[in-house]
Amino acid sequence: MHPFLRDPSHFVALLMARQTGKTFNGMAKLLYLAFRHPGSTILVTAPKLGQVKRIAFKALREHLHRMKANDPALFNAVCRERDLMKTMIRLRNGSLILAEPPIPETIRGHTAKAVYLMEMNFIRDDMDLYTAVLFTINTTDGVIIAESTPWNTDSVFYRIFHKPEYGKFSTHTVPYTKAMPPHGPLTPSIVNMIKNQLMSDPNRWRREMLCTWTEETDRWLPASLIALCQDPTTRYYSLDTPHRGRFYAGIDLGKKQDHSVIAVLERKNSHLHLRHCHRFKLNTPYGVIIGYLKRLQNNWNRLTHTAIDQTGVGDYITEDMKRAGVRNLEGVIFTQSTKESMATQLRETMRTATCPQCNWQGHVETLTGTWNPHCPTGCKSPEGNPQTLTPHLHIPYDPHLLAELNTPTYQLTKTGRIHYSHPPGTHDDRFWALCLARKAAANPRNKPVISA
Repeated sequence: MHPFLRDPSHFVALLMARQTGKTFNGMAKLLYLAFRHPGSTILVTAPKLGQVKRIAFKALREHLHRMKANDPALFNAVCRERDLMKTMIRLRNGSLILAEPPIPETIRGHTAKAVYLMEMNFIRDDMDLYTAVLFTINTTDGVIIAESTPWNTDSVFYRIFHKPEYGKFSTHTVPYTKAMPPHGPLTPSIVNMIKNQLMSDPNRWRREMLCTWTEETDRWLPASLIALCQDPTTRYYSLDTPHRGRFYAGIDLGKKQDHSVIAVLERKNSHLHLRHCHRFKLNTPYGVIIGYLKRLQNNWNRLTHTAIDQTGVGDYITEDMKRAGVRNLEGVIFTQSTKESMATQLRETMRTATCPQCNWQGHVETLTGTWNPHCPTGCKSPEGNPQTLTPHLHIPYDPHLLAELNTPTYQLTKTGRIHYSHPPGTHDDRFWALCLARKAAANPRNKPVISA
């Protein structure tokens, strides 16, 4: 049994490797608290509300259905099948387990016995959320359970494990080595395969499997910057659902070794929201990609401009798209110069931020690496903390996207240019598709542009 399950502390933090049972054990603990404290309200939140519904509440229902299979009478005594909903579970003793988005205003409206923070290291505005949680449990002598794999060091979750002012937290660290048979669920052969694939990307291996925060001196997009751009209110749009807006697409073409990816940004004033990011399987025929883009163009109003990787085979793909009726295309040949321009443009959009209170606008990170994500004029959030700035790029919580944005490395060449690369065995296709979409969004005119 995981020591965390028997930990009586009111403040608990779990630093655990991927697939080691964070949520499975966490939901078992929440059920125990719900049974132990009749009439209590228990909240579960995560960087993305859908994550709570798909993972946390699935685990809750699995625990209860396992109870039903082993002891139907006990199950009927504690709950009813109709009360096991996607975002709410009601127990007969009056306890309620609720899924909530990671928005301080929403959390603040509850009086809770326990709050469970999934993947806390990936939550934007984590200090405001943490402050709201403290007030939520203040009158119930409540419980906070925070869990995550490591991500950025500019976070509450990092400080819980490293700063004395968070000393009331009982912490548990579970690297993959503690979750191998017979004590854990990991499969040795698959762990070895992951280790070999990530051998050239040791930072990701140390973060996701050894539970170690890492330095990122060679990464083009630091984890702290990516985390700041992660917006819980931004979500992906479905391909087949009609949407109205000003959309801009980027297409990075691959085939056998690299994936083809389509990324779509929506412009709202000076802010860009990532609304779609689809990665095709390897060896997907280019005709399928053309059909996908054509369907996107037909379903979404005002797909204003599309930038496509025209390097190599991209030249004739661009012509095929044009003949198929895809409008407003811009072909981009990947050179050291164009890649540097696009990557810099994307990073500048992420670094540029606005204060939602006083409308101050500037950079959250200087070119020398100094980090200040808070309003320099001294604005305070409703929770009384320094006001966090809002970057001009908004991305949803998508672990695959976050990992790929953090993958590209860079070095300065003797010619003064920046050379980009990524460790063998990793992919940066989503990164370059997003760069192309950002380039498309910068085009000032809504007219076809076909570059040679």
